[in-house]
Amino acid sequence: MYGWRAKIGHVAPSRGDTLVYEFYRMMPQGFMILNSTGTIRQLVDADFERQLQRIEEAAQDLVENKCDAIIIGGSPLFTKLGYGSDIEMEKKLTARFGVPTSPGITGEIAALRSLNLKKLVVATPHEDSLNDRMKAFLEASGFNVLKIQGYGVRKNADLTDMDIHAAYRIAKKLYEQASDADGIFVPCPRWPTITDVDLLEREIGKPVVTSCQAYIWHALKMAKVKEGIEGFGRLMASLAG
Repeated sequence: MYGWRAKIGHVAPSRGDTLVYEFYRMMPQGFMILNSTGTIRQLVDADFERQLQRIEEAAQDLVENKCDAIIIGGSPLFTKLGYGSDIEMEKKLTARFGVPTSPGITGEIAALRSLNLKKLVVATPHEDSLNDRMKAFLEASGFNVLKIQGYGVRKNADLTDMDIHAAYRIAKKLYEQASDADGIFVPCPRWPTITDVDLLEREIGKPVVTSCQAYIWHALKMAKVKEGIEGFGRLMASLAG
């Protein structure tokens, strides 16, 4: 059976394609990720609302496929709903299904805290309106966002076409403008991010957390798996502990 060590469910806001690809790039044999694809085509509120309506049904399907832990993707869903909305949904769905179920943004916050990051530079692919919501959510969670900027992408499918070094370039540029930051946060698991995490950490001497990493890290911790992943940054390596 594939996924004999852990089977991770992902309620994807759209395709979930990049997260799946990066999951298998990082993880050794014995792990599987199951996607439930979503309805977000444009990164706008109308699409967010439709996706919010289907989360419970999608999670139920992943539970029936025997996932050990489930991540609900789409941080903009929860930055739209506001601070605390993710924790409320986590409690509700975990109680209903009896399987650890958590929004990805909960994992992102936990990952940042696990590395003791307080002052952040945030590099995104998104428009300013979504960046403003992310900034407000992070600051309500106790972080100080020194810089946040994105590429202005609105069409969801365009995220997968971005250059694999785009995240590295904007993250490094922003860090150079606020080098007193404790580290860098790179939200959104649909644009390519993991290729340069280790390089960027070595260059700035500080941690870098991406959504893809945080989702997987959080899911594996919920599934009680210890498996340090080397070569993709400090967060993934910390899974050994």
